[in-house]
Amino acid sequence: MKKTELVVKSNRLIEASYRLGLNEQRIILYAICRCREDQKGLFPDEPVVITADAFAKQFPSIDKGHVYHQLKEAMDALYERSITLYETDDDTGLEQVSKTRWISKASYIDGAGRIKVVFTSDVIKYITRLEEEFTSYQLEKVGNMTSAHAVRIYELLTQHRDIGNRTLNLVWLRETLQIAPDEYKLTANFVRKVIDIAVDQINKHSDLTVSYKPVKTGRAITDFAFKIKDKERKAKAASAPTDETYRAKLEANGQQRIPVTEPDDGEEF
Repeated sequence: MKKTELVVKSNRLIEASYRLGLNEQRIILYAICRCREDQKGLFPDEPVVITADAFAKQFPSIDKGHVYHQLKEAMDALYERSITLYETDDDTGLEQVSKTRWISKASYIDGAGRIKVVFTSDVIKYITRLEEEFTSYQLEKVGNMTSAHAVRIYELLTQHRDIGNRTLNLVWLRETLQIAPDEYKLTANFVRKVIDIAVDQINKHSDLTVSYKPVKTGRAITDFAFKIKDKERKAKAASAPTDETYRAKLEANGQQRIPVTEPDDGEEF
């Protein structure tokens, strides 16, 4: 039976402002899963070891002929990356903007085909010490995605999978993805290169089906209203027993069925 690799992140981390390459994101996601599986947790003085073979098995779309080279390149880039976090200052109650790095140390062993990364304490608390709201999903749901933006947008939408919709502001989304002001200056290019590619990959590879419509203020697009459907929840609902015996058993146990209103499949943006 295939293992389920679970990614768990604080919502503050998901909504933080940063930009990572695809393999840099994969290193972080893989490390989160490893520490959960080993039940060791992440610590600022203990490295996470990632082998090229294990990495390739987890991400099928990676170039199999140059996995270790890509892993090293991603590790070097990740070492230089920063992340901007938005928190509440304990003393003033005002929003505090903090900038920190993802990892404090990066090592590699050429002969063994493996790397070692040590995460910073600021990042670790949003991965392992989940005292506030968090979001979880199976790593395989993003394993075949080839767009770094698709992975980020999937995380932002999966936060609201139970609600079934989420509106993302254009300016906020650009800042969250750290898309430079001179990149995709035309909104049409942003939609084509970021939103549409993300939606296509989410629908193709993940457990969500999403659609969206642009929201305009005057003549300008200011927001994107997404509809979110859980493929697996719909499949489970379709296969759930509905015979009288099952209903009687629920009633005998003092349980009451709560009707679930499914969104109209014919409704499209």
